[in-house]
Amino acid sequence: MINIQKSPRGKIFNSDLAFIAFCFFIALFGLGYTLTILPEIAQSQLSNPNRICITGGWKFGLIVTHILTFALIPLAMRIFYDGLKNLGLGFKVIFASQLGLAFIMVAIAAEIGWHVTQCWYYQNDFTMLNFMFYFFLISAFVLWSDGLVIKTTALTRLVNILFAISLLVISILYPLGYKADNPSFKVPIYIALTIVFGVLTYRGYQLLKDWKIILVPIFSVGVNLTFVFLLDKYGGDPYTNPQVALNALFHILHDLGGTEAGVAIFTWLVYSKGIAEFSHANQEKLAIEN
Repeated sequence: MINIQKSPRGKIFNSDLAFIAFCFFIALFGLGYTLTILPEIAQSQLSNPNRICITGGWKFGLIVTHILTFALIPLAMRIFYDGLKNLGLGFKVIFASQLGLAFIMVAIAAEIGWHVTQCWYYQNDFTMLNFMFYFFLISAFVLWSDGLVIKTTALTRLVNILFAISLLVISILYPLGYKADNPSFKVPIYIALTIVFGVLTYRGYQLLKDWKIILVPIFSVGVNLTFVFLLDKYGGDPYTNPQVALNALFHILHDLGGTEAGVAIFTWLVYSKGIAEFSHANQEKLAIEN
């Protein structure tokens, strides 16, 4: 007989899931708004024979860097599932972490499509695929942050609503940035990422009691945005001032040393606390009993 594990209340649809659905309805309304208001962006990304494309070894390095995510995330999903379960956390935490990690893969898939339209030459432009990358990436880390809540309070619910509203605001500002052709309209995205990671770090420390959790925002936000700014300043232009080597190098380090490094560090911490220490404790217990 198959043993089906149920949620703590014996049912899938409960008040926690309903509240999460409410927050995502707010955020997804913004996504739908952007999808309807930016149809012309697809036309603006038609290939231009005059633009510089990144080829050869640099292109191979960029592709490997992005594809690496699809190996890292499934491993992280397995470690988070076992680790959080060993730490005694419930269905809500495990579900949120799994959905958040899945959203990261959606974000990276959108990012890969965006870079293909750029011929792998990074430009901080406005496209639907770029928006989807940021939207699902922030959503993923919001889910992680919500899943690590030890006790639900009025404050944690307020924070979740604010996160949902921030996604809605970003969805409204992004098309305005496209029309103005002004990268500064992406600043609220960076602010939202920083705030989410601040909350995520605090809640992660409360759960794991390990100061090394501070490395997650250092890499996922600090290192990540540092190379984004370097790309904007020194990455050149594919039409007038191509800087292929710098563009590709900063792009690789932005992904490898940023988002992927942050996820890898968080996964390692969960493994250390929830699997390695748990296994060691069980071995010691068996040794004493025998």
